[in-house]
Amino acid sequence: MDVPEPSRELKTRIATYNQFKDLFASAPIRLMSRVVSAMRAQGFDDQATAIGDMDWRTVPAGDAEDPNLREEWGRLLDWAFDHAAGWMRQLSSHPLGYNLDSVGYPSLIQAWSHVWHTQVGIDFANGRGLMPEIFLFHGGNQAVQAALLGVAEAHRERDGAAVPPTILVPLPTFSCPLDQMALQGMQVVFLPPSSPDMDPRPEDLRSIPDDVNIDGVYMMPVNNPTGRTLPPEQMQKFITAVLDRWPHAGIILDSVYVRLHPRHGELLRWYLDDPRFAEHVIFIDSLSKTHGVTGLRSGAVMTKAAPFTGGIVRYAQNVMAGPSNMMQAVSLALLSPFLTGDEELEEHAIDLQLRIGRHLQRRRRLHLERIFDRNRDLVDTEQPLLPDPLGFDWEGSMYAVIRLSDRCLDAARAYGVSPTVAFYFETGIGGVPLSGFCGNPNLDRHGLVVNGADPGLERFRSEAQRYVRLSFGMVPPPQNRGE
Repeated sequence: MDVPEPSRELKTRIATYNQFKDLFASAPIRLMSRVVSAMRAQGFDDQATAIGDMDWRTVPAGDAEDPNLREEWGRLLDWAFDHAAGWMRQLSSHPLGYNLDSVGYPSLIQAWSHVWHTQVGIDFANGRGLMPEIFLFHGGNQAVQAALLGVAEAHRERDGAAVPPTILVPLPTFSCPLDQMALQGMQVVFLPPSSPDMDPRPEDLRSIPDDVNIDGVYMMPVNNPTGRTLPPEQMQKFITAVLDRWPHAGIILDSVYVRLHPRHGELLRWYLDDPRFAEHVIFIDSLSKTHGVTGLRSGAVMTKAAPFTGGIVRYAQNVMAGPSNMMQAVSLALLSPFLTGDEELEEHAIDLQLRIGRHLQRRRRLHLERIFDRNRDLVDTEQPLLPDPLGFDWEGSMYAVIRLSDRCLDAARAYGVSPTVAFYFETGIGGVPLSGFCGNPNLDRHGLVVNGADPGLERFRSEAQRYVRLSFGMVPPPQNRGE
């Protein structure tokens, strides 16, 4: 296509992008973050939709749909951190040091147990003299690392250490766990989806050769990066198919968005339907998303899967893996309603979480409306990853992935950049290529991808170039639906 004479704004975007593209070539999230931040510093109204997590300050003052959310959410955080400050004054001269027992670790375990009992309908507990079922860590990523180590240790005890464990990863998936797999030297089988909506299905497993042994699976009930919710019946069928074929496999379910979900009581109930699930499933949870406290670094593992808890226990016994005093104190304050036995307080706490989740969905809807209204020629008429491409109002997380149009692909070729970058040049909306969530350079470099030469995987990665992943955590909130 012929590119018209660029405007001053477009010239500035291109020049700013070129300043950073070599420095952050292997980190597209940081690349777009830095570019958009630099543009905003120059006075342009570009949107940093590719970075950040939710924050109570993103709620407009006097919000018409939830007038009290900003005040109640902010008051909860103020009170929780004030509570932490009191603990800090009583502790050692190193108040942020790691000490599992300094702030009431058993109470925090009990609180997390009550959260899952009340909100998710599944019971986990740490009984005296029994193998723990709840483990707390310094963030959700560390909880994922512990779960992967649990799978790796179970593999070594079962098959020895001569061959590394193999993890099955349905695509697309978030990049941090893939880095952890690479750092641990795990082999990975990427599972490209057969359905246009990219949700994993049991029939996708047919693409895995018979001689490939799967030791563990990493997947998400609410997907990051797509934001799609995997229907619980479909999740159950997929996990059943995995265990039918690989009866020793550990199933890691990164569930950090489940308790924000309006169907939080349904998404994981299948876990109670088959005793094999309790023997193989490892849940990951966090307060970071449900309360908007990403910097707090609060993560947890819940599991009854005895074959995999040995490695998790040994990792948790490393004091540097434990939650900091600050995390314990703030988390205990945030979860305190679940220690009172007062059902009304528990209901209020859950209601506030759901209102926070609804705020994220509403912000996503407003921004997608604006994108489709102002830049309709850059987005495809078919949007297989958006469950509601007309009203943009559906269940999920803060993320959305949109399919770009042929015109956007033509612009990308003319600019000599990826479709995601062309979309940014044209709109000022910074996203991340979905293809960045369909592989990992460290896994590729060390030859750890079992099916790296698979034509189906290559076709899917090529198609993923056409999609841009957006998140709407720290974007300035639109003032009305039409803006």
